[in-house]
Amino acid sequence: MIVPLVLGAVVLFLTYQWLKSQRPRNFPPGPPAIPLLGNLLSLGSKPAVKLMEWRQKYGDIFGMYNGRQPMVVISDFHTLRKIFGEDSASGRRTHSVIRRDDSSLPMGIGLLGSQGDPWKTHRRFALSTLRDLGMSKNWLEDTIIAEIEDFCQTLRDTKLRPFDPKVQLTNSVANVICALSFGKRFEMTDSKFSNGRAARKQAPRKDLTICNWSDRSLTSSLRARISTTVLWAMVFMIENPDVMERVQAEIDDKVGRQNVLTNSDRSRLPYTEAVILESQRCGNLVPLGVPHYSMEEIQLDGYTIPKDTLLISNLFAIHRDARYWKNPEKFDPNRFLNSEQKLIRPDGFVPFSIGKRTCLGEALAKMELFLFIANLLRCFTLELPKGKTLSHDDYYSSLVDSPDSFALVFVPRF
Repeated sequence: MIVPLVLGAVVLFLTYQWLKSQRPRNFPPGPPAIPLLGNLLSLGSKPAVKLMEWRQKYGDIFGMYNGRQPMVVISDFHTLRKIFGEDSASGRRTHSVIRRDDSSLPMGIGLLGSQGDPWKTHRRFALSTLRDLGMSKNWLEDTIIAEIEDFCQTLRDTKLRPFDPKVQLTNSVANVICALSFGKRFEMTDSKFSNGRAARKQAPRKDLTICNWSDRSLTSSLRARISTTVLWAMVFMIENPDVMERVQAEIDDKVGRQNVLTNSDRSRLPYTEAVILESQRCGNLVPLGVPHYSMEEIQLDGYTIPKDTLLISNLFAIHRDARYWKNPEKFDPNRFLNSEQKLIRPDGFVPFSIGKRTCLGEALAKMELFLFIANLLRCFTLELPKGKTLSHDDYYSSLVDSPDSFALVFVPRF
């Protein structure tokens, strides 16, 4: 008697939850959802790939569910630019995906979590502070170059032995952020790195507020974007040695391989810049951007998006959209150059997202990417160890799409 009652209660509960999760009126079409779970189980290990498949079936705007949370996925550049330019689509919650489990911060504050007028205040303050700390000063460029020279010396010390550059590269990029945030750099062997986690667990939470917030929202995010893009550039150079040779020829001709490249050299090296942009497009390291929330009901291309809907920018699909990119699967830096070999920025290129919530660290990231990648190729020719292979199809997906670990031989050019 008890078992049928329990089963009946479970069925009623699931039916109730299913009814609650039914699509709102005029909600964008999309894949059927499982009660309570939504579409989570269908995403697989590479969610962006599955979302691109659904885009082909349901269109540039489609709806789905993250549990019982309604989501709208936007996979077209012009539509994304339109909606993300509106205040009504600029909401942000400190979702568990972007919030530390041990964070002492309440929900909905700071640059990542706030919205409306508080967020505008945070953003103005952050931009002003970044300028004061050196975003527009020569010392920041000098700091980046010092880290690059240290990184390149590590590569020279490998003496043609296969070497996985990820840890050293990540540390070098992180040190630039540390210099910006704290005014100093750290060595790989510094005990602060190894002791930091233990101290965080033992210390009172009120003492960890700045550490938790800056570590997650500034250091980790920007560090991952920059270091992972450099790793992707290495992968694409191995796959396209003719491109690497052309970059090196441009550097040798316009600047000279023995001269350290600075930010002022960017305008003289359009092909090198185009290679970096194409590495961002093909690597597409943040495939789904950072989630937005609708702060009120929104009408978009005939669909109704309810308030508090999660808005996902499908940058993976946009960067592979044949409407904007000819042969989108091909690595081709020339797509960023016009007939006069001048750099252009085509529609459909959104590596730092778009709209009111675009990445605050974009200027710093662009400078670092140029200095790291251009100076790396100025100093070294990249080669695979004998018997090894490397493909851009071998990667793992999380908030950032990263290439699988690899080792290369770094052959000095001088």
